[in-house]
Amino acid sequence: EYAGDHQGYEGGHVDGQGADGTKGNKVILQQFIEKVTDGVDKGKYKCGICGKVNGQKIHTQNHIESIHFPGTFVYNCKHCEMTFTGRNKLYIHVNQMHKEFQH
Repeated sequence: EYAGDHQGYEGGHVDGQGADGTKGNKVILQQFIEKVTDGVDKGKYKCGICGKVNGQKIHTQNHIESIHFPGTFVYNCKHCEMTFTGRNKLYIHVNQMHKEFQH
């Protein structure tokens, strides 16, 4: 499941455009994800920039964000004042520091 859809996540561009940039960031990143339709990797997801293949779409999305766009997006924890440069870093933070807010 996409981390931006979990409780406790807010995101936005570094330039601050958009009140809820998390879903906007997802749309931006997804344009670089390709689903493999044939061969040994059929059904997996490929980075449209470098060709790295992952079995799960979210892993490809995390790869694109952290490798090809590091620091481009900022995610804010709505439970505290911390900010993160990657959705996955925010997800880990919320899971470790704000367990009481998980469903």
